[in-house]
Amino acid sequence: MDAHTGALTWLAQGAASNLVDRLVDRVLDGSPPAPAWPRPGRTPAGTVEISVRHHSAAKVRTPVILTLQETGSRTGTVFSVVLGHTARIAVPGGDYFGAAMVVDPARRTLQGIGWSRLTVAARRTSPCLIPAGRPSAPVILQLGLRKADGTPLFRL
Repeated sequence: MDAHTGALTWLAQGAASNLVDRLVDRVLDGSPPAPAWPRPGRTPAGTVEISVRHHSAAKVRTPVILTLQETGSRTGTVFSVVLGHTARIAVPGGDYFGAAMVVDPARRTLQGIGWSRLTVAARRTSPCLIPAGRPSAPVILQLGLRKADGTPLFRL
């Protein structure tokens, strides 16, 4: 399993454990809290500005679940944002993997999924654009986006 699949699988497992419901509720209930990196770093902090591009120009608040994972780590940190907004997160300088899931909570559908590698420079702002494309059934199966009973977590 490559690093991309591992990170996306980690995101999918979190999604299957009701994480998506909690994060979507947080986005839809008002302004999400400012994202914060949970661990102190060994290097000086930089700032990453993460934006998600998706083909739908939604006129409603569309939740996006972002994950940021340090390269080589088996875990990551999850943030909730609104599609079209930019998340600014102070993180230790280094290499990261970012993933995004665009969801429609009303219809329980996964609208988009995407990922990108990024390097955060210490004491600088590093932009990151994650293009979220339409998910396919093979990708959903590969990531294990299923509930404990085996039913799909999202409809396509």
